[in-house]
Amino acid sequence: MHVRAIGETTGARVVAVANHRLATAEAFAARHGIERATTDWQTLVTAPEIDAVVVGTPNALHAPQALAALAAGKHVLVEKPMALTVAEGEAMTSAADRADRVLAVGHMWRFRDEVRALRSRIAAGELGRVVRTHGYGVHAAFGPAGWFCDPALAGGGALIDMGVHAIDTARFLLGDPEPARVCASIGTAFGGYAVDDDGLLLIDWEGGVRSIIECGWWQPRIGGLEADTEVTGTGGYARIWPAVPMPAGYEHCDLPMFSAQMADLVRRASDRRAAAASGLDTAAAGLVALRVIEQAYASARAVG
Repeated sequence: MHVRAIGETTGARVVAVANHRLATAEAFAARHGIERATTDWQTLVTAPEIDAVVVGTPNALHAPQALAALAAGKHVLVEKPMALTVAEGEAMTSAADRADRVLAVGHMWRFRDEVRALRSRIAAGELGRVVRTHGYGVHAAFGPAGWFCDPALAGGGALIDMGVHAIDTARFLLGDPEPARVCASIGTAFGGYAVDDDGLLLIDWEGGVRSIIECGWWQPRIGGLEADTEVTGTGGYARIWPAVPMPAGYEHCDLPMFSAQMADLVRRASDRRAAAASGLDTAAAGLVALRVIEQAYASARAVG
């Protein structure tokens, strides 16, 4: 968890970091020139000099920590998924409304230039009427450990970790339609943990577009980079990035999109009227993505 002071003209600076391991917090603070490190996040989020809080903790802590920060009058950026359940997500958005604070969710691919470029092409009708999309949220020869594999802390596996990016990116490209139906087949094939590491989703969006979503860890091969999406329309085909492999030295999860996301939080927190008019509500997007995930897990259980 990081906390920020937002200035009227200087943007934002990180003034404190909290972690349950003090040594980790202190090392992070020293590496980035942050003034304060602590294990006491509850006191930190109520400090009057703090304007905004970034919640980057295990998924099970997202809702309680974000709710505490909002109750203290802070703006909040919370990592994806925004919570473990739709009910928790709805409580967070309601709390943000009551406090008149910005709640943002870390769907950073919405800030990537290539993603926005394809969205504009689709909106302009360049591909005709979109029929279907195919999105990827897969790790090749890699998977996380630790709390990511603990269902109590993570709420799931590869779907809630990686699939959420592919779901949100597909929806963003399509102009943010609502999901009408979600079907899924989800399983565990590559590890001995109690969460999923392989899955396929089929989402029917309002308006008639269908999206296939692949999610997984430790896959021997991937058909697309993280959040990559193929789009098929009546007038053509496009995808966000060229088919893998990418050139040597290419960095996919690069810093600029994260910086753009932080700049958006600062801009919206500094100008509430601009926030209302921006049309970029990642909290609402996060809630829809969470709804899709919840329905996907329920669909998989129903046939399992």
